[in-house]
Amino acid sequence: MQYPTIYDGLILACSQGKLPDIDLADITYYIGRETIIPREDIPGMWVWRESLFAFLQRNAERSAAFFGVPTRQVVEFGTEIEI
Repeated sequence: MQYPTIYDGLILACSQGKLPDIDLADITYYIGRETIIPREDIPGMWVWRESLFAFLQRNAERSAAFFGVPTRQVVEFGTEIEI
């Protein structure tokens, strides 16, 4: 199983000369995030399944942590999705 680390990949690319004149401290990472909101009035799954899915999604690891980007350089955009 592989664990992609964006920051380590950028360090490698800079050291090989593939990203000349790039300062990794000046990079900003843009990440999207979705928040699931269960609703009873929207047809679809049963409410308990929607609630369980929303709970699991909230407790999942954040994208920035998964990809190993520096947290001080992350801008996170979010949206709410009603199911």
